[in-house]
Amino acid sequence: MTRHLTRWAMCGSAALALCSTALAAQVDTARARGDTTRARSTQRIPITKESRGDVALPTTSRARQDSIARADSAARASQARNDSIMAADRVRQDSIAAAERARADSARIDTRADSLAQAARTDSLARIEQLRTDSISRAEQMRTDSIARTDSISAAAQVTSQQAGMTQPRRLPGSFYLGLAAGSATPMGDIEDLGYDSGLNLAVPIGWHNPSSMFGVRLMLGYSQLNGASFSGGGASPVILSNPDPKVYSAELNLNMRFPFNERRTSSLYFVGGGGLYRFSNFGAGSALGGYLGNDVLDPNDEANESSINKWGVNGGAGIEFGIGTSALFVETRMVNVFTGREDDPNFDNVFGTRGNSARWVPLILGFTIR
Repeated sequence: MTRHLTRWAMCGSAALALCSTALAAQVDTARARGDTTRARSTQRIPITKESRGDVALPTTSRARQDSIARADSAARASQARNDSIMAADRVRQDSIAAAERARADSARIDTRADSLAQAARTDSLARIEQLRTDSISRAEQMRTDSIARTDSISAAAQVTSQQAGMTQPRRLPGSFYLGLAAGSATPMGDIEDLGYDSGLNLAVPIGWHNPSSMFGVRLMLGYSQLNGASFSGGGASPVILSNPDPKVYSAELNLNMRFPFNERRTSSLYFVGGGGLYRFSNFGAGSALGGYLGNDVLDPNDEANESSINKWGVNGGAGIEFGIGTSALFVETRMVNVFTGREDDPNFDNVFGTRGNSARWVPLILGFTIR
């Protein structure tokens, strides 16, 4: 806008200058024409003589009036020309001054705009630099705080570990555990046929099993009590035997094989198998189980009869355990097979029929372990 105003002012000045020049030329032309007319005038001034013989000019002659009028007209024209020239010059000077002021104003506006832009750019750079400095300071502070927290946690953990080592006993390598379980023991095969039903089963598992390993060992201390009923033997002379509730104490050493199914490896499906020693007691001197284990039940007074008999056996089964912190719940079932080692005796076969040489039952238990 300022540039357009400057152009308009300069164009107006030039137009006024041209007009004043043309007006001056016209005045000069008119004046030249007046001079020529005056030179070419043939008007005669009348002259009269007085009575005394002197020549006297008329007081107010027309030629003189015309000359005076022409002189006044020329003076006015000259004055008008000078006034026009001066007015044009003033207009030109004013136009130049206006253009100069407009240029100066434009320069000031541009300078101010440049100053504002420069100030804005400087402020923007300053803010960016301040933000960068603040970001670096915050990052450094966060890093320092993180290092301090890590050092604090490490120191606390070290102190706790030292205190735990001073106050708690050291555990065995791997994962040692102890537990308790209860359930039922169900006779199978010959033992069931001889008149024995399901009874109580208690177990105390003691073992070692590293969570990172598949294999472990376990000692299972057990107690089983079967429910005895009367038994009627066959043969020419049927024999009726009274069966007390026998008790079986066992100590089994087994190998465990675990298949974890959670991330911490505290829950797993496992298989167990091994062998052990089984002690039968309270089965009665004249019971069917006593005869099955080797006593002469047809002669209760036989000195070879025993009130407690130890036998070897094997067992195997499977279970599942669910870890809860440092403890675990488990459900397990196994087949127990005890070798009776009974010698063939025709009298036994006549009373009990043809029997095998194994006593079998199946424990089904629910328990927990503490690591």
